[in-house]
Amino acid sequence: MGLMKKIGADITQLISSLAGDSEQARINLRANQVRERYKAAIEQTYRETAPLFLAHTNNVYIMMKDGVRTLIVYVDESIFAAELNAQRELIKLHLLELFGEDIESFEIHVSHGKYKKNHPYLTESEAERAEKAPAVPLDDAEQAYVFDTVSVVEDDRLRETIRKAMTADMEWKKGENQIRS
Repeated sequence: MGLMKKIGADITQLISSLAGDSEQARINLRANQVRERYKAAIEQTYRETAPLFLAHTNNVYIMMKDGVRTLIVYVDESIFAAELNAQRELIKLHLLELFGEDIESFEIHVSHGKYKKNHPYLTESEAERAEKAPAVPLDDAEQAYVFDTVSVVEDDRLRETIRKAMTADMEWKKGENQIRS
C-alpha cells in the first residue's frame, strides 16, 4: 500500500471513530476525499493551469451508476467541460495510480442555476468575488500575450481550448481588479 493510500486509510479510520461511526460522517468524509483526490488528479494532469480548472469546478462525485463506477464532474462553463473531456482518460489514470480509484465511466456536465455558483476549490471570499466580477474584454496587448503563451502547444484543439480558458480567466480577473479599484 502506497503512502498516500495508507494516510488516507488512517484518516478515514480516525474520523469514523471520532464521529461515532455515524452514516452522515462517513458520507461527508468520502465527499471530501473525492474532492481532494480529484484535485490531485487535476494537478497532475494540468500542472500550472490546474488552479484555473479547479476554480471552475462546481462539484465532483464518484458513485456507482447503473453498476458502473462513475466519476461525475460539474463545471460552470462549457469550455472547461470540453477540455476535461479531452483529458478524461489521463485524469482517470491519475486517479487509479495515485489512489487506486478505478473509474470506469467519466461524466462531465455544465452546471445550471444556483449550482453554477458552487465553487468548492475557492475560498469563500474568492467565490464571492467571482460572482460579482464581470468579465472585461482583453485589449490587443493582452490578447497577444495569450496567443504567444499558448503558441507552444502543438495540438491545435488543445491549444485553442487552453487559449479560450486562459482568455476567460484573464477577462474575469480583469473584471475583478476593476471591482477592487
